[in-house]
Amino acid sequence: MTRSGTTYSNARQEPEYDHDDSAEDHRQRLSIVIEWANTRLNGVPRFWALLDVLRVQWQEILDRVHPETLPAEAARFLESLDECVEVVVVSGEALPNDLEVRIRACLGESFLVDVSVAEGLEYYPLKNYGARRASGDLLLFVDSDVLPDAGWLAHLVGTFGRTDVDAVCGQTYVGPSDLFSRAFAAGWTYVPRRDSNRIRQPPKIYANTIAFRSKVFPPQGFPSIGARTRGASSQIRAQLLRQGIPIWENESAAVDHPPPSGFRHLAVRAIAHGRDHYMKHSEDRHLSGLFYSQSVAFQRLARAGYRLVRYRHRVGLRPWEIPPAMAICTSYYLFFALGGVLTHVSPHAMGRRFRV
Repeated sequence: MTRSGTTYSNARQEPEYDHDDSAEDHRQRLSIVIEWANTRLNGVPRFWALLDVLRVQWQEILDRVHPETLPAEAARFLESLDECVEVVVVSGEALPNDLEVRIRACLGESFLVDVSVAEGLEYYPLKNYGARRASGDLLLFVDSDVLPDAGWLAHLVGTFGRTDVDAVCGQTYVGPSDLFSRAFAAGWTYVPRRDSNRIRQPPKIYANTIAFRSKVFPPQGFPSIGARTRGASSQIRAQLLRQGIPIWENESAAVDHPPPSGFRHLAVRAIAHGRDHYMKHSEDRHLSGLFYSQSVAFQRLARAGYRLVRYRHRVGLRPWEIPPAMAICTSYYLFFALGGVLTHVSPHAMGRRFRV
């Protein structure tokens, strides 16, 4: 079953259901929003690998082949869902003419497919655009460059079997396949993968695998972050918390996030990272932004050194690999610091550039 070129109203419809997910008169539908933006630097092959995972893991759910660690209430919830999944792929730039046909062929008949272009939109605005096009009772955002682990979809969506959960993210980690990725697995933003079945309220959330009941997802979506390119996930978390709605993390729903795809990507992402910390409180030139961005760069570099030693066994770092891994992390945070300095020199120019 497919759908192409459908036009939706921007006004979201509130789904009418209670938490009795076994009700025969309403089978909740899952909508999955995938942004195309991350393929620009991390490549298209990971997008196709993601679609393969979606197809396989949704078929497992339909066949009731659940992970052994899946709680009983999660299994019951998954078995109550509509058998069709809506997949909304959104891009801020022109796409190949045959992309939608190829996506349909990859996913199969259990998926309703909608591919749409919104010229000029970036990461978070694309997610918001996709949410407005989606019509499901459950709204799952997953980035085009992550590779989910086995059981990811069942664990993440199954979390809604708990009536106290209205929003949940998965665990994000960098797969340590070589020295470069091992350096980022231990010393970067994400901590190494945890083999855990916990469902907890984490210290930090990420938007690369996160799901909401559509009725609680804000009408305006992820908040505007001005000239920055990151930070909206923390803002939406704070916004929902003010309404008494926490965002949980299901550590069994894990995805492998790629490290930077090369030195150029490393430099551009790190500079943008430093700019975003400078602009965290203001987009105008101010000394406090400069001091803050430089202090964060130093703190993150020190944290990287600590983590490389602490997590060396978990990511497979050999003792002689720690110095070159530290050199890789040092280069990242030096560019991070440079991003803060360049933003202090010209905040408006930096706001227009390094859109990653």
